[in-house]
Amino acid sequence: MLTASPAVAGHLWPNWALSIAAAVEPPAPAPAASPPAAAVTSADPLIVFVEPDESFLSQSIRNFGMTLATLGFYIFWARADSKKQLHRSIRIRGQRLDYTGTGKEGCISFLVGAATAAFMVGLFVYFFTKTGTSGAQARAALTDFRLRRLFISLPLIFLLGSAVYRKRQHLLRRTWWRGQHFDLDGHPYGYAAQHFWTAFLVPLTLGWAGPWRASWLARRKIREMHLGAHRFEAVGGVAPLYKAFAALWFGGGTIYVATMLMIGMTIGEPVLRALATVSLVPLQQPGVLSTLLSVLAIGLTPLMAFILYYRAAWIEHQISSLVFGGVRLRIELPKLRFAGLMLWNGFIKIISFGAFAPVADAALARFVIARIRSEPWRTT
Repeated sequence: MLTASPAVAGHLWPNWALSIAAAVEPPAPAPAASPPAAAVTSADPLIVFVEPDESFLSQSIRNFGMTLATLGFYIFWARADSKKQLHRSIRIRGQRLDYTGTGKEGCISFLVGAATAAFMVGLFVYFFTKTGTSGAQARAALTDFRLRRLFISLPLIFLLGSAVYRKRQHLLRRTWWRGQHFDLDGHPYGYAAQHFWTAFLVPLTLGWAGPWRASWLARRKIREMHLGAHRFEAVGGVAPLYKAFAALWFGGGTIYVATMLMIGMTIGEPVLRALATVSLVPLQQPGVLSTLLSVLAIGLTPLMAFILYYRAAWIEHQISSLVFGGVRLRIELPKLRFAGLMLWNGFIKIISFGAFAPVADAALARFVIARIRSEPWRTT
């Protein structure tokens, strides 16, 4: 649905969450092809997660096998299959979501992105090497390249905003409910302009503009989102999000500084030599690398807790901002359980090299959907 705050590395909220606000009662066109699993009464939950006939684990193993058999080429079709199963497991007022994206679309998108990346790398290599690659020539080339890099980077930052908007628009148009697909009707370049100039506020404010920027851009996409003729609204303020960000900024910042000081007190000299020589040789001394990794693991582990706390607040902020058809969604996540789930999801994704990502995504969907509530909302 929404782009995550820069403070948490731009993680994207899953696409299925775009549609949960449609759990209100807009005028219904013809029902989707798949009927609800059971009749829905007023006492039933607004949004439920229904386990599919094929488990997510079974699907993951099957897709992983197909990916191996095709030397990785099937990965795009595997991802589309996983999204489709996850969407179809979500029932809104008894009717399921659907996802119509295909592996072919994912493959083409990847090829276009790879070609663009290759082009930019080629420009980098050309500008850096054309005046020489050794001694004074290399240093002069690097100095000269800094200006050229600026002219390359600025258009890329602008185009990134357009790409984010177009990707969200593409996903929405392939997400269906009650015979209609979602859509964004704004202009990608208008969004890109806001995405571009606000990006410079984040470093200028030492990150404090990050939550405001992410929320502002997200709210623009909410206001431009619709299901057929029925539009979404964005409500609420950003103050609760800043409470979580303050905990991350001060608590995480303190932990980071303390960790760097500990590294300086224990193995500061080898680390400085490694940075000065751009080489790992000074870190290969007996005990140096193990000390460095131990200090980082012990010192920065608490930082993950602050990051996950902020991410939970971000999810609450985004879902609780949605209004559609006179109903506002609400959610409050238990922070410790959320952190444990996210750590477990990350663990199983890492040890399976991404093969069990659908299992992790389904676990997150179950966790969030079970805690969504709604309340009447009337615009004054």
